[in-house]
Amino acid sequence: MVKLTSDLIAKQTPGHNKRRADETVEHYLSRLTHLPFQNRGIDSIDVIPPCRLLTVIYLYDNIINKIENINFAENLTHLYLQNNRIQKLENLDYCSKLQKLYIGGNQIQVLEGLDKCIYLTEIYAENQHLPEGEKLVFEPRTLQCLSNVLEILNVSGNNLDSLVELGCLEKLQELTANNNNLENLRELVQLLSMWPHLKRLDTSRNPMCSKSRYRERLIVVSTTLEMLDGKQITDNSRQFLMSWKASREAQQIREKSKSDLRNNGSDPLSNGVATSHPNIRFTFALARSMTLHPATDYRRNVFKADVGLIRKSQYPIEVVDNAQRTTAVRKDKHSGFLTSNNFNSTEITNSNHNHTISFHDPTQQAFFK
Repeated sequence: MVKLTSDLIAKQTPGHNKRRADETVEHYLSRLTHLPFQNRGIDSIDVIPPCRLLTVIYLYDNIINKIENINFAENLTHLYLQNNRIQKLENLDYCSKLQKLYIGGNQIQVLEGLDKCIYLTEIYAENQHLPEGEKLVFEPRTLQCLSNVLEILNVSGNNLDSLVELGCLEKLQELTANNNNLENLRELVQLLSMWPHLKRLDTSRNPMCSKSRYRERLIVVSTTLEMLDGKQITDNSRQFLMSWKASREAQQIREKSKSDLRNNGSDPLSNGVATSHPNIRFTFALARSMTLHPATDYRRNVFKADVGLIRKSQYPIEVVDNAQRTTAVRKDKHSGFLTSNNFNSTEITNSNHNHTISFHDPTQQAFFK
């Protein structure tokens, strides 16, 4: 059992900050800037006279079970307390200039008591030794006070199943939350839009990492992200994924538009407004009949090809003499429209629903006489 006292500091401080022989303990403590007492078997901290210049305290890898008597360090900026037995964050109200706090590997269940640390930019609270089935909890007041200052947060290995409480951390630049129980990928995607300054994110070794397009979805949502799960995000990969996202969104819009058209009954042949005019109705009906009967189109094309060959004198003379042709057109309910219109080059007559096409152009009649 070792207690951190003024005498221990004066006798065993290593390095160039050793106490001079003619120097009093009070004077020595007043000029200290660093207190390196890591891995010394320390289990408690005694009341120490003010150390006005003290900025860094190394007390990691000890057996400390309570944070106490730290109020002497008014100018403290770095506090290393990882790998101890601390169960509660407390007695840090006087450390108003604290910037970095290392408390990983303890037994802390609630991240609290930091509402007076208005300059705290980095918190490392990973791998707490929690009871079975428990998870690390965040005090709302502490998070609210740190929302405009906290930039780096490490909460890995704390059985977390949600990060929604961290959405208020607007200045967050680096978040490490690997080895937890995070499953909701959609929640994380929404949180990324609330962290406009986030550059590094590590959520590896979580259940949601096995979901489809996990990495791609996170990259396209956050334009500031530079590192994801320890892998750098290159400009080329981001540009490719952004193009993929734009293409996918455009395809979804097209599919939605088609679906809306089908649901609204906007088929031109079934829409009474679009086909109110008789000529428009006939045009759509004719187009439908032509596309639904390829045999008629085939015969019409063969007829046109034959006439072209005749004009080029590629048929024998006996074929030319017998070049008068007729074509059978299928029965159509709109045949009356054809007979009621005058065409410059053809005349269509109706007899027993079999249509005969005769040419009145003198140049064309020459081929049949």
